[in-house]
Amino acid sequence: MEKSTTYRIGIIGVGPRGLSVLERIIENARDEIGNPITIELVDSHSFGAGEVWRTDQPSDLIMNIVASQITAFTDDTVEMAGPVREGPNLYEWARGVVSGRIRGNFSEEILDEAEQVDENSYCRRAFYGHYLEWVYTRLVKNLPGNIEIREHRRRANSVVNTVRGDQLIGLMDGTMIEVDDVVLAVGHGTVDLSSGEEAAENFAAATNGLYYPPANPADVSLEMIEPSRKVLIRGLGLCFFDYMALLTTGRGGRFVRTDQELSYVPSGREPHIVCGSRRGVPLHGRADNEKGDRRYEPRFLTADRIADLRSKEGNGNALNFRHDCWPLIAKEVETVYYTRLLANISSEEHSHEFRELYETVPWSSSSEREILRKFRIPEEDFWDWSRISQPWRHSDVESVDSWRSFIRSYLAADVREARRGNVSSALKAAVDVLRDIRNELRYVMNNGGVDGESYKSDVEGWFNSLHSFLSIGPPWNRIEEMVALSDAGVLEMTGPRFKVDLDRESGKFIGKSCVPGDEHESTTLIDAMLPSTDLNRTRNSVLANLHHGRQLTNFTVKSSASSDYMTGGIAVTERPFRVIRPDGSAHPNRYVFGVPTEGANWVTGTGIRPNVNSITLGDSDAIARSVLGLPTETCLPTGQWKQNT
Repeated sequence: MEKSTTYRIGIIGVGPRGLSVLERIIENARDEIGNPITIELVDSHSFGAGEVWRTDQPSDLIMNIVASQITAFTDDTVEMAGPVREGPNLYEWARGVVSGRIRGNFSEEILDEAEQVDENSYCRRAFYGHYLEWVYTRLVKNLPGNIEIREHRRRANSVVNTVRGDQLIGLMDGTMIEVDDVVLAVGHGTVDLSSGEEAAENFAAATNGLYYPPANPADVSLEMIEPSRKVLIRGLGLCFFDYMALLTTGRGGRFVRTDQELSYVPSGREPHIVCGSRRGVPLHGRADNEKGDRRYEPRFLTADRIADLRSKEGNGNALNFRHDCWPLIAKEVETVYYTRLLANISSEEHSHEFRELYETVPWSSSSEREILRKFRIPEEDFWDWSRISQPWRHSDVESVDSWRSFIRSYLAADVREARRGNVSSALKAAVDVLRDIRNELRYVMNNGGVDGESYKSDVEGWFNSLHSFLSIGPPWNRIEEMVALSDAGVLEMTGPRFKVDLDRESGKFIGKSCVPGDEHESTTLIDAMLPSTDLNRTRNSVLANLHHGRQLTNFTVKSSASSDYMTGGIAVTERPFRVIRPDGSAHPNRYVFGVPTEGANWVTGTGIRPNVNSITLGDSDAIARSVLGLPTETCLPTGQWKQNT
C-alpha cells in the first residue's frame, strides 16, 4: 500500500549492490508510486563504482569474469515482483561507447579499451568502474519527477533510531540525515587483525621488517618493497595475482609472446617473489568462454530436488551437506565431464547415448563404473575428486627439483586446457559447472538450510575452498604469466602445506613447505587474501556501532546434533534481509545486503550475471519493494511464488 507522505530512503554504500537497489527503487516507483521520494546516498567513493571498483585503481588489475557476463540491469530471466528494465552489459556498453550510441565524457584511455573489448574480454577493473558510474549517471538523468536523489560523498559513522522510530544516519563530518528506511550495502571492509596477524605485525615492527595483512591489494602501498628484495606471499588466490601484477608489470616489466611462448622482460625494479599456500597450487585458470552470456542448466540439483531437500529440513531434519547435497553437485560435474570427454574422443552421438544412461544411476555407484567401462572410458581418465583437489603425488614433493618439475608442467597443462574453452575441454567444462549452479547452491544453503555442524565442517571447512579453487580463478593468462615469471627468475613457487614462522633469533619470516629443503627467509611477508567477514572484528564504523549497541548480531546456523554454529556474518531475515537483533526480532526499517551477511547467505561477493536469473537482482528488487511498502514476491526453488507484505 502506498504511503500518504514522502518516502525517505537511505542507502549506505553505492557500489554494485547499492547501485542495484537504487535502480530497483527507481523502476518500481516509476510504475507504482506517485508520492514524493527522497533517496539519500552515502559513499565516500564514486557513486556506482564504490571503493572496490573505483576508477583510479592501477591498470594492472583485471576482472575474472568476461565482459558479456557482468551487468547492472535486469532481464526476463530474473524472478522478481518488480518490472524488467533492460540495459547493456559491460560488453554491450563498450560497443555502444565505440559506436557513439552511448555518449559521455570518456577519456582516450576508456575509448581505447572499449575499442579492444569483445564479449569474452577480461577488462580492467577500473573500466568496469567507469561502466558502473555511467549506469548511475543514466539513472539520475532519467529519474521520475517525484524522486529526488541527494548525494553525500562522505563516510557514514552511525545509524540510530529516533524517538519516532525513524532512522538517523550520522556522517563522519557530523551531518545527520533522517530517513524512514536504511539499506546497508557496505561491501568488503577491513577488520581488526587476528591474533596471528597481530603477532606478524608486531614482529615486523620489532625487526624493521614489513608485514602486509589481508587487504584489497588495490588499497595497499607497496613502495617500501625495494627491487630484488625477497618477498614471501602467503596465499595463491585472486589477491595473489593482483600482487603478482603490481610487483611486476606494475613496476615496468612486460610480457612478450613469441611462437606461442610467453616470456617476461624484467624492468629491474621487481622484488624476488616466493609464494605458496596449503594446497600448493594456484586457483584453476578461467577457461576461454564458449557459452556467451548463458549457463549450464542443472539436471540433478534441480528446482524440484531442492524443494524436496528443503522440505526435509522443514520437517525438523536439517540437511547434511555431504550426505544430501554433495552427491547431486558431484553428479552434475562428473556427468558434464564424461559427456564432453566422450564427445572429444568418440562422437557427439556417442556422448548423448552415454549421458542418457549415466543420468539414470546414482552417484558413486557400481552402476556408474559399469557404464564407464561399457563406453570404454580409460580408467586413467576417470574423474577423481581427491586427485582434482590435490593434484600432486608423493613423488612430486620428495625434493625441490621434483616439485619444480611438477609445478611447471601442472601450470602449463592448466593453461592448455583453459585455452581449449569451457565447453570444449572436458576438465574446464566440468569445473565451470560449479560456477553455473551457484543459484541452486544458494537455494540449498542460505538462511541455515544446512545443519550447523555440517555447515561448519563441510561447507566452510571443505567445500568453500574446493569451490573457490575450481571455479573462481583468474583468467588463464595469469597462470601463463606465473610460468613466465618463474622462467625469468622473478617468481618462485614453494611446495604444498606452506607455512610461515616468526624466527626471533634471525629476525626474519621463515617460509617452509612439506618439500624437504624448501625453506625461505625474508624480512617481508604479504598475506594475499581479503579480510574475513567477521562482525566481531569489523572496522566499519556503522556496523561496529550497531553491534556494540546491541542492534546487530551474528548469524547462527542451528544444529540438531551438536552446538549451533555462529558465523562471522550479520543475522538477517530471508528476503528482503531485514536486520535481526540479538533478541531475535527483525528491525522493520533496517536492511543489510551483500558481503556482511556471508553465513546467512552463501558466496555474497560475486557479480551480477545477465540471463541466468541472477539471485542478486531478485534480492535487490525485494529490498526496493519493501522500502517502498510494496508486496515482495520470493521465488521458491520450485518456481512457485510466495507473496510477502
